Amino acid sequence: MKRMLLGVSLMCLSFAGSAAAHVVWLERSGETVQLFFGEYADNLRERTGGHLDMIAAPRLLGTTASPSRQADHVSFAPVPAGDARATDQLAPWNDLERGGRTRSVYLAREGRDETRAVLDLELVPTRPSGSTFTLLFQQAPLQRAKVVLIGPPGWSKELQTDAEGRVALPTPWAGRYVAEVQHVDSVPGTQGAAAFDRTSYVSTLSFSVSAGTP
Repeated sequence: MKRMLLGVSLMCLSFAGSAAAHVVWLERSGETVQLFFGEYADNLRERTGGHLDMIAAPRLLGTTASPSRQADHVSFAPVPAGDARATDQLAPWNDLERGGRTRSVYLAREGRDETRAVLDLELVPTRPSGSTFTLLFQQAPLQRAKVVLIGPPGWSKELQTDAEGRVALPTPWAGRYVAEVQHVDSVPGTQGAAAFDRTSYVSTLSFSVSAGTP
């Protein structure tokens, strides 16, 4: 019950503002990948014993590394080199804004080397290490979708995909960037024994840039 109440309060805030939204994102250091939950733009990282516990069963795809829960993140190691992808989902919750019940799915990717989509909702580079991406939902481009890009000095910019689902992400500073996207799919279904009317996908892409203003 506690987890469900936390889910309702956070999902009511999710993507309410351009950057003030709870997301899952990944950061890599060598063979360790860290999963964070919070608001990247505000340097908010939820903690174990609090809202981080909502991300109860995260999976890092393509690896057998088991999750290790730390104070403000979930750690996976060892993780082979390459782009990392993670996912988790919440139980369906009563959506007061839209009506009915909504299932929330969190997705995250770290790295921009692979030009293929693995996640249901994913920003995919048109070329390895490039700055132009295609936003794909279940392998199909999403047109006119909002993309929020957050850069190193607390800078953020709201962008939109074009008619082909493409968007260019500017990277004027050296450091880490996180791009956030959301898509609501109105197809109903069930998760276990719980029915839902729609699925809210919230996905991030994180990558680091060495060139640019420090």
